Amino acid sequence: GAHSLPILQMRELRNKPGTVGAGCSERWKRCTSARATSSILAHIQKRKHFNEREASRVVRDVASALNFLHTKGIAHRDLKPENILCESPEKVSPVKICDFDLGSGVKLNNACTPITTPELTTPCGSAEYMAPEVVEVFTEEATFYDKRCDLWSLGVILYIMLSGYPPFVGNCGTDCGWDRGEVCRVCQNQLFESIQEGKYEFPDKDWAHISQEAKDLISRLLVRDAKQRLSAAQVLLHPWVQGQAPERGLPTPQVLQRNSSTKDLTLFAAEAIALNRQLSQHEEQEQNEEQDSFLVAGLCAVKLSPPSKSRLAKRRALAQASRNGGPGATDQADL
Repeated sequence: GAHSLPILQMRELRNKPGTVGAGCSERWKRCTSARATSSILAHIQKRKHFNEREASRVVRDVASALNFLHTKGIAHRDLKPENILCESPEKVSPVKICDFDLGSGVKLNNACTPITTPELTTPCGSAEYMAPEVVEVFTEEATFYDKRCDLWSLGVILYIMLSGYPPFVGNCGTDCGWDRGEVCRVCQNQLFESIQEGKYEFPDKDWAHISQEAKDLISRLLVRDAKQRLSAAQVLLHPWVQGQAPERGLPTPQVLQRNSSTKDLTLFAAEAIALNRQLSQHEEQEQNEEQDSFLVAGLCAVKLSPPSKSRLAKRRALAQASRNGGPGATDQADL
């Protein structure tokens, strides 16, 4: 079926370096095997020293796993630090990724039939790591995205590994509790708008000593146009990943220790994944009204605003009304 792959391919996935755990029911049993000790940021946070060369090895491992999955027609769709697991407590590499989405897979590649991945339509993913095209699906501005959304997420993770903080944030300026996993629609909308604009910086105080090659790789991953973004195979060919990363120390462990909330960054991830899978299962079975109420209730549970209630959605509705000369065009000042 659409949510399963042949046993041969499942075995191949489990044996591939860099990947672990493909199914839902056995996901955590596989991901928390005896050798997979901790998620990548939890590991870095415990370290006294961490350098660019080590970060480049993590990127190499993850890109290798993504390249393998993508050539099999599988997109991960929720790549984030807690899905990247270190095999050893002593060293950061090798790592494995888990919780990838077999539901996006298509038939095995062969010499006669090049692999093609259908465009993905279910907006899985934790907010801080969503690519712009995924945000647009979530906010109903677009209807599909493709597997290069995983490479955007890798760019965000690399940015965090080198600095200890994410490139895109939401901050309403009040003690709203957003950083503690509480609801703040203003922060959420700011985060989504920041991602969609694709604007980020390398502040000198934190990035002056980071190599230009590392910044170059980030700049080729955090590209709004997915077609212009590096593929996983291209990441593996980048000079920084190929061994040119310096062994210069990074402040990341100390930054993560100071800002413990940064360790996972995505407190509602598990609920978001479950919600999106439930939505896809119910899509053809429920009436529109029932779907709407289910979506609103679920989004509240995972601390995300309903797409139709977001500031972006309201702006689009007003813009459409304005173009059509309809009512509501004068209410724009309220947003």
